Amino acid sequence: MLSFIKEKKIIFRRQKSAKVIREFDIKSDAVYDSDKCVLKNGFAKFRIDELLEFDGLTLKLQQSEIRQAMSSDQKIFLSWDLPDYLWQALLESKKLLNMVTNYLGPNVRLDDLYVKSVRDGLQSVSEGWHDDNVGYRLKVFMVFDVEGIPSNTILIPRIRPNLYQVNIADEVARTRKNLNTDEREETITVGYEAGDCLVFDTNLSHRGDYASGSGVRHCIIAEFIDRNKADAIVGKAPCGPGQGKRNIQIPNSVRSLVERSTLIDKKLLAAKDNSITYGY
Repeated sequence: MLSFIKEKKIIFRRQKSAKVIREFDIKSDAVYDSDKCVLKNGFAKFRIDELLEFDGLTLKLQQSEIRQAMSSDQKIFLSWDLPDYLWQALLESKKLLNMVTNYLGPNVRLDDLYVKSVRDGLQSVSEGWHDDNVGYRLKVFMVFDVEGIPSNTILIPRIRPNLYQVNIADEVARTRKNLNTDEREETITVGYEAGDCLVFDTNLSHRGDYASGSGVRHCIIAEFIDRNKADAIVGKAPCGPGQGKRNIQIPNSVRSLVERSTLIDKKLLAAKDNSITYGY
């Protein structure tokens, strides 16, 4: 009985947030121009150095401290402690700025930035079909190094408009941790080599295929969202810096770049003499 009540509450909250999410995404659709957007079906694959316009960035990341060696029994590594040159590359790339603005509109912001390294065999709700329950949002999935042959990402492309709807069957399955991994029509499977970068709208149905691989993927993930939508749903849907749970630290050495970047939501900044934090 308690499980059923919990499921009902989750679905109710999702459906309540969905109305707010769609209101913002309808506005985004109104200014969306498919002729200017490289994400025709909600996704595209690049090379990291190409997208961020920074030759040698992948190699620099591979040789840095964020490329953590993982023990055989360690399945995941997360960190929000990122070097200043990565912040610089991200905030100075005109190609990235144009891509996220053309897809999400003029109110786009950097919503999160973190390292996520995953060893195959991870037991995660992300292995089941899902969207991220926030409507249109771009995830820039930068695989800067791999070990062995890591798992794929599977997604279902969609053209805009593709307004968010709560998928009750998938949400209930995730709540019960009885994940839907069934075969679905029109799927795209994306594999990774070191230096690959997948950009996709997390409003697309997608899943991580952790059971099929036999390796590790070392990733940096940047997320972009409409800042006004995020303000309206934070705490009710998964968004915000630090996955909505923590302020993230930005190196003080890039303070001037952060303060003038249009991708940084200035109301989320707290600047002190020797540090900068970003979050609610």
